[in-house]
Amino acid sequence: MQKNDSIIEVIQKMVQDGEPREKILKTLNDLGVKDEQATRLLMIAEADTLTLLKKEINNMVKQEFSLQKKDFEDIIKHDLKIIESEEKVMAGEVARSELKDVRAGIVGEAKGFEERVNKVISESQKTVSLVKVALDSLNNRMAQIELDVEQMKVHKFRKKSMFFSYAMLGTGALAFLVSLVLFWINFSNLDVANIVVLSILLLASITLMFASILG
Repeated sequence: MQKNDSIIEVIQKMVQDGEPREKILKTLNDLGVKDEQATRLLMIAEADTLTLLKKEINNMVKQEFSLQKKDFEDIIKHDLKIIESEEKVMAGEVARSELKDVRAGIVGEAKGFEERVNKVISESQKTVSLVKVALDSLNNRMAQIELDVEQMKVHKFRKKSMFFSYAMLGTGALAFLVSLVLFWINFSNLDVANIVVLSILLLASITLMFASILG
């Protein structure tokens, strides 16, 4: 047992000292170890030495890392500040780009609104023409009503004329109220059709009330 221990110590010492493989094998042969056994013992010793070397390297790395840990932390903090500064710059650029897009969108909306206003004005001009036609028709109708009233006066149908006058007055007042209610309800959504209807109702109410007064 002591002989084996001494052989292992000799091999480990020679391996650790960096002796050549040939010298180690020759020494083992001189100690009475066969070539095959000597080769195996050398491989085992080299493996053990490699394990020790790895452990030693790990210990050295740990020590070096502990020594340089503060430097690493300072480097990391410095890099984080640089990254934070770059992110702020990038955020500002993104914000400016978004603001540019928002401005472009607002300009587009303004142009669209202008186009809609122009369209409404154009349609309003058409509506004015339609209202004018309606007014002419109502004026003709009013003239006819006035003629009818005069004829009724000539024929002395006073009582019937009074009833008719009140009826026209009531109808005119009702039409006037309806036109006001419709105008109030549809004020925010007025279109060409609504304007024409309101104009006709308003003019009809005025005509009827005027005719009732004449009666």
